[in-house]
Amino acid sequence: MNPRAVASRTFVAIASVALLGACERTPPAPAAEPVAHVSQPAATPQTNAPAAEKGQDTAPPAELDYVLPGALAPDTGPVQLRALFGADQVEISDHLPGAEGEEFRGVILYPKDSALRAYLYFQDSQQLRGLSNVVVREPDSRWCLDNGVRMGMRLAELVRLNGKPIRFSGLDWDYGGAITDWNGGRLAAKDGDPVIRHARLDRNAQASTAEDAYPSGDNEFSSDDKRYPQQGELLSVGELRVSFPGEDDL
Repeated sequence: MNPRAVASRTFVAIASVALLGACERTPPAPAAEPVAHVSQPAATPQTNAPAAEKGQDTAPPAELDYVLPGALAPDTGPVQLRALFGADQVEISDHLPGAEGEEFRGVILYPKDSALRAYLYFQDSQQLRGLSNVVVREPDSRWCLDNGVRMGMRLAELVRLNGKPIRFSGLDWDYGGAITDWNGGRLAAKDGDPVIRHARLDRNAQASTAEDAYPSGDNEFSSDDKRYPQQGELLSVGELRVSFPGEDDL
């Protein structure tokens, strides 16, 4: 599928606050006790990522103790969020970032803490009803997906976790870096799971002087493309996203 069509459909869905993503989770582990150095909500989010599946080379480190989707669900609104995370950690904003400079009304979790900040988009943005997407963009974020994908994970690590090559759109344009195909690997969507997990790639610090060493532009590329032998170390996860079922499924 043309990556422009894939990516455009992804961000048009945000405009209706119903994005589709492209990755899948393994069953989450039971919630652990809250960590002492974080101000914990009344009902603590899931705090430990699951152990790696048999044969996986990479597992989320222990310090990543905020896991998506965790306690979040389609019927989670501001009232439930305040109960989960504390009133001071839930900010309603009219300026959540979207594609191509658009802004949306939604909720920012932990607005003053980049390590825990997350953006929540809703199907009904005025009533903040029908949680649709949870997005994490901060480089130092402690949030990770319950399939083991975390912010800053190198493309080479992501491929090892998936067990197969990964396809993604080229970088350096509005929809660049979106993972478009997990090729049936461990991170691919599983039948029957309504929650969709997505990761987006970006350049890491090592890539700043090697822009010709990774794919760019409106096209689709593979992690095993021999034209870019360094891309596995130069590209890393720069965004995590969890999408929930559409309004008809609430």
